[in-house]
This record gives sequence, structure tokens and C-alpha cells, in this order.
Amino acid sequence: ETQISDTVQHISDIVQHIQALKAQVEQVEVKLQRLREEEAAISETFADQHRVLSLIRNLPEDVLREILIECVKYPIPILEYGGTPMPYVLAQVSSGLRNIALATPHIW
Repeated sequence: ETQISDTVQHISDIVQHIQALKAQVEQVEVKLQRLREEEAAISETFADQHRVLSLIRNLPEDVLREILIECVKYPIPILEYGGTPMPYVLAQVSSGLRNIALATPHIW
């Protein structure tokens, strides 16, 4: 009878352990779902930003130069970055804009 009691206890312990593991798996699955949703949101933002840059790359250089001049003349608060002067912020957008910014004395 002791052996049966020990076996029943062992089975009970195993069942409890399995239930605990299932609970942990559920928690991890919830976290995984949140991470997948976050990844999707970030990927969407990245795609949006990439589309904007693609549009910018297709603009003629003289148009981009005028845009840079206007951005410096009339700063856009959302583009401001920690007190960094606007010409530097604009020059960090892409190498193409940096080249235009460096060649445009009106913005400095």
C-alpha cells in the first residue's frame, strides 16, 4: 500500500508540474503575441518611413534644396531633436540630403 500511495503522490506531483508548465506556456504565448503585434507596428512604421524617403529620393535636387531652406526658415517642431540645430537634423536624414545641405550655404 505504501508503494501505491507513493505512486499516486508521484502522479499527482507530475500532474501539478504539467499544469504549472501549461500556465507558463500560456504566459509565454501571450507575451509572444504582444511581441508580434509590436513587431508588426514597428514594421508598418518602418515601411511608412521608407515610402517617405523613396518619395524624397525622386524629387529634383533644386526642389529638395528649397525644402531644406524652408525647413530652416520655418522649423517644424516634430523634426527638432534635442536642441540640435535644424540644418544638422536635416543633414542626418540621408546622405543625399546631407550633400544638398552641405552645398547650400543659405541654411547655415
